[in-house]
Parts: sequence; C-alpha cells; structure tokens
Amino acid sequence: MQEAAKITPPEELSVPLNRLQEYLTQWGEPNMRLNPRWLAKRLDVNEREMLGALAYAVRNGTVEMLWEAYCPDCGHCLDEFESLRDAVSQIECGNEGCQQYYDMHLDRDVHVTFSVTQRMRRKSGRPGEVIPLTDNTLPPTRGLDLIVIPAFWDLFAGECPAANETIRIGRVVILFTDLRGSTAMYADRGDARAYRLVRDHFAILFQAIDRHRGAVIKTIGDAVMATFTSGADAVRAAFDSQVELHARANDLGGELVLKAGVHAGACLSVTLNERLDFFGTAVNTAARVQTLSDGNDVVITDCVLADLEEDAEDSPHSLYSVETFEATLRGLPAPTRVHRISGLILH
Repeated sequence: MQEAAKITPPEELSVPLNRLQEYLTQWGEPNMRLNPRWLAKRLDVNEREMLGALAYAVRNGTVEMLWEAYCPDCGHCLDEFESLRDAVSQIECGNEGCQQYYDMHLDRDVHVTFSVTQRMRRKSGRPGEVIPLTDNTLPPTRGLDLIVIPAFWDLFAGECPAANETIRIGRVVILFTDLRGSTAMYADRGDARAYRLVRDHFAILFQAIDRHRGAVIKTIGDAVMATFTSGADAVRAAFDSQVELHARANDLGGELVLKAGVHAGACLSVTLNERLDFFGTAVNTAARVQTLSDGNDVVITDCVLADLEEDAEDSPHSLYSVETFEATLRGLPAPTRVHRISGLILH
C-alpha cells in the first residue's frame, strides 16, 4: 500500500470524510472489518461517497483496506490480502465437502472491508480496542464495487495484480468515447488550442462519468475508456457529455462532437504500465462498437440494451429512439447486432 501522507480530498467528500473521522474516534463502536455499506447506512451517507471517503482515509493512514476471497459455493473465506498484488488468479477451497478450484472473480468472490489503523487507535487513546463488525445483514462490498470509484483510480491505480497474475471480472460495463474529426481539429486550430479543447472535453466527460457512478480507466489520445456496473449509467454518462458539449459550443469555440460505444461482458483485470487495467474480448468489443458511432449518439450491444430496457421500467419517463443493425467488428468472427441510441434520456 502507498505510504500514508496527507492529501486534500475533493469538496464533495468532505461531509462523508468528516462523519467517518468522527465515527472512528468514538469508543465502543466496531472498528475492524467494517463493511462500507454498513458504514454508509450508519453514517447516513451515499454508499459511493462512503467508498470514496474510505479510499482517502486509507491514503491518509486512518484506515487500512483488506481484500477477502470467498468460495463461490460454500461461502468459506479462502484468503485475505492487503493488496491486489498478493491476489492469485485461482483459488482452492479446502473446506470439507467442497474442495474445489475456482478462477477468482472480483465481482463474485472478492469482498473489501476496512479497519482502523493501529496508529489511529493510539491517537484516539484506545490502542488495544479492537471490535470487529458482527452485523452481516447487509450485502458485502465487492471488489468490483470499489474499483468503479474514481477515488480508487486516483489514489490506487497501482493497486493491481502481480505481473504474472490476472483476476477475472464476470461482468463489467465498458464505455469508450472519442471525438469526431479530432485530427482535422488539430490541423485547423493548432496543437495548443486543440489540446486545450480536448482537456475541456475531458473535464466534462469525467464529471458525467462520476455523476453516473462510473470511473475513468484511462485516456488514449482524446479517447476515454471508463467502467460502470450498469449499462444504463454508461449510456447516461455519454448522453450527458454530448448534451453539455453542445450547450457549451460557443464557450469552446465550436461544437465538439462526441462518439460513444458501450458493451458489457467478462474481462480480466491486469497490470499494464504498472497500473490496473482491463483486458479481453469485452473491452475490444466496446472499442469496436464506438467506431460505429456517428457522434451525438451511443452505439450499444444487446446486453447493454437489456440494461437500458430494465432501467426504463423503473424510470418510465426516459425517452430515446433505437436503430438496430448488424455490423462486422474487426477481430470478431461473426456479425454483431448493435443498437444506435439517439435522444435525451430524462432523469
């Protein structure tokens, strides 16, 4: 884990961080193996904000993070590790009556808990007070739930599997975006001005991704790769960005047209350039689907459309149009059915 050093968190995390800090100094309260969902409910804050606050608390040395691997069949705890670098791709359950080997999945088998550091306990005047959380009524926080938090990528992008290990994710949503005509923009406006526009567009896109419960994995030139747990959230983030870019066209000196593609599926979490990254067919498919976008639309696959339709049942005021067609995507053996989503999704 990175060395603890005081850093300034974003303003939106000030309330959950203050409540967390106050809670951690209270006597007689659970302070070990804390479930972030339980903490969020106890402190009356949003779960996603709680995870962001905990990421900063780890970075500042107030709490420490523990990853726990569980058997997907019998629920037996198989392993504990302080860093993903200590995780292994295959786990064995030695529980009597089970004794199976499994490929470890971040979204199925790995839970994350947090404990007060010894330094914090000494500072609070209770160095020997260790009270594990015993309330198991709320679902655990999965490894995937943590890595779709922007604060995790900001602070712990180096928290990744060892170079020779890959950890599976059973299902994750991948959004790819790109600016239409960016090569011509650099030629027309000059490198310095075009780069400023690209940075402005990044700011808009990053805020929309965070607002819709996603996290940016990386940028590639003026393209963005982001991850979500919901396809509907990814589509909303893309649409919101497109709408804001259109609304700010005068301020930006011309409209920047955003292309977007979304796919969901299994992938591997890997280490690339000493950072956590995602790899596999699902990632490649999302990148290829993005190339089908004309701009100011979002092209999605069947699985993402299912997410969107399920979400529409809960949000009946969502409006959009769908154009369905088949496309041959480079690297894939058969044509893929995709859907061009147009229109504004109302919240």
